[in-house]
Amino acid sequence: MNSQRHLAVVTSADLPDLFGGEKLLPPALLEMGAKVSVCIWDDPTVQWQSFDAVIIRCPWDYHEKLADFLQWLERLSVMKLLVINDLATLNWNLNKKYLFELSSKQLPIIPSLCVTPEDLSTLAELMKELDSEQIVIKPVQSAGAWRTLRVNPDNIVEVDRDFAVWRREQDFLVQPFMPEIMQDGEWSLIFFDGEFSHAVLKSAKAGDFRVQSDHGGTVRSVAVSVNMQAQAQAILNALERMPCYARVDGVIRDGQFMLMELELLEPELFLEFDADAPQRFAQVIMRRLPRS
Repeated sequence: MNSQRHLAVVTSADLPDLFGGEKLLPPALLEMGAKVSVCIWDDPTVQWQSFDAVIIRCPWDYHEKLADFLQWLERLSVMKLLVINDLATLNWNLNKKYLFELSSKQLPIIPSLCVTPEDLSTLAELMKELDSEQIVIKPVQSAGAWRTLRVNPDNIVEVDRDFAVWRREQDFLVQPFMPEIMQDGEWSLIFFDGEFSHAVLKSAKAGDFRVQSDHGGTVRSVAVSVNMQAQAQAILNALERMPCYARVDGVIRDGQFMLMELELLEPELFLEFDADAPQRFAQVIMRRLPRS
């Protein structure tokens, strides 16, 4: 019976009680008869094998402890635990190079390059290759705009001081800067089991391009057109397996939804912006559990 299901909702040590609207998920699961424990992913005392499922939510320090995080995912795999989203999806989405795979399927992706530590291309050469006077660089494995920089002719020398060090340590994604982010904002469409739930519009503070709240960005609930929903859903439909939860982030250019990132690992789902969203999320989680 559902009352016997013990679910681990995963977070990080600096967010022991989850964050924002994510705090609404455990009560919604409890209402459906599940037992819920909020667990820190790298807490060595957690007995993961005691859970019926592990729900990934706020392990937002994973990119700073990437080797440990990957080892933890592998341990869950060895234990044959049900993980939501599933482990194959998580591992695929961990590296932003997935964008190249989606682009090969003719999906509307912002043009991107990958710079490896062996690549000696200068920032100026990357700008020329992308035919853009402004570019954004970000690690292929990161969260919260970590090591994400906007480069233009005025700051290229300053940025290169940091980038010259960082690029020796990991691969980077390089994209043309999308001015629509500063003009209109970044759209985030949230889906549960492939069905549209709700959407928010994230806006950067004046003069910035990063829309994350820890960089001064703001978020508001928005209604999005059926056309935009369909464009975002087409991206999900192209995946090998439909994720339990997904956040599709993009901008609108000439009426076309352009994917910036497909968040399937630990996206903030802004459950507080739709009264029914926590229940929708809880329902699809419970449907994923094997019958007892």
